[in-house]
Amino acid sequence: MDLTTDGVARLLDEVGARPPTKTTPRIDGMTPALVLEPEDADGCARALALCHEEEMALIPVGGATRLGIGNLPARLDAYLDLRLLSGVEDHIPGDLTAALGAGTTLDAVQEALGREGQFLPLDAPDPSRATIGGILASGEPGMRRRPGGRPRDVLVGFEAVLADGTPVKAGGRVVKNVAGYELMKLVVGSLGTLAVLTRVFVRLRALPEKVLTLCCSARSARDASESWRRLRDLPLAPEATALLNPKASAALGTNEWSLLLRYEGLSEEIEGAATDVSERVKVEPASDSIWHDVRDFPTHGESDLCLRGQVAPARAFDLAHAWQDGGALMGLPDAGLVYSHTESLDALADRRDQAGRLSGTVVLEKVPSTMKRELDVFGDPPRGFSLMKRIKEKLDPRGVLSPGRFVGRI
Repeated sequence: MDLTTDGVARLLDEVGARPPTKTTPRIDGMTPALVLEPEDADGCARALALCHEEEMALIPVGGATRLGIGNLPARLDAYLDLRLLSGVEDHIPGDLTAALGAGTTLDAVQEALGREGQFLPLDAPDPSRATIGGILASGEPGMRRRPGGRPRDVLVGFEAVLADGTPVKAGGRVVKNVAGYELMKLVVGSLGTLAVLTRVFVRLRALPEKVLTLCCSARSARDASESWRRLRDLPLAPEATALLNPKASAALGTNEWSLLLRYEGLSEEIEGAATDVSERVKVEPASDSIWHDVRDFPTHGESDLCLRGQVAPARAFDLAHAWQDGGALMGLPDAGLVYSHTESLDALADRRDQAGRLSGTVVLEKVPSTMKRELDVFGDPPRGFSLMKRIKEKLDPRGVLSPGRFVGRI
């Protein structure tokens, strides 16, 4: 990119642009020529408008905890750093809602809400750095699967800026859809390819009176599956369920498979749930801190390849069984998710075949850049890809927002 153009000069003057530094995060070995640091939503809109005018490729960033997700950028001229758009605003405890700056870290949100006895039911890796905008843009699945525990469930509205600098709002207090599209459903999980979130309105929960973690040990994934099935019809469902293979179970001091159950609620109902569970399967109490390992599993592995498989919940244990290769593995059965830090880079084709036989899909969450040049980390484009492509072209006709990063390299 030519740093001497009038457009770049205007960015430097008007938006708070600067060159990258040694600490600027890289995406698959790529570094932008500029880092834009708007102080508010208006500055964000101005930055996008100027980049759109100059056809500069731009990638929104927050805490940079999940920049590894996605395909190689087709182009990268600038980062749009949103961390100054932070703060917990308009928290209304009686309504269990709050407005959050997109650059606010998850830890900062939980600390502020906790003073009022509430929390945001999201569990993204590295919460001290992960920002709310980044969590929603990546569609971070998290570990909760009771109603209201997914990114789309907590989001009731947002303010954002389109690729050409046009501010838009959706849901929340003001509803304004663009060209008939439901932006609420489009933006979450789009990896910053359609719009840049600046402010979000979220639904909260009251902090639980009691949290209890129970662990059921098993000799195999299929034995763990039998225990999971025995617990499916109990009156109180766990807030989260996780499956750990022997290597991932080392933090629990065991070399067996572990089925973890997390219960949250009133003390009386949690005690009742513990009694119900112990009547069906053999369990032992475990430290609640193990959920930090579950939360951070996708980002904290030592291997070069981390896969995320998605199947129907009833098939999650079958996928976990099929994906064993000695590397650490973690599953979230209620969501049908299985994460594997595989120790063999040559295993990818076989892993995708195994997931395909279970009617599942595979996303490469972590993969060497050399492999990204040869394949799409999201696999084959899904049915409806032509519609996805048309929406991208409508909202970002010049292809300046995170170009090439998403499904089908759009």
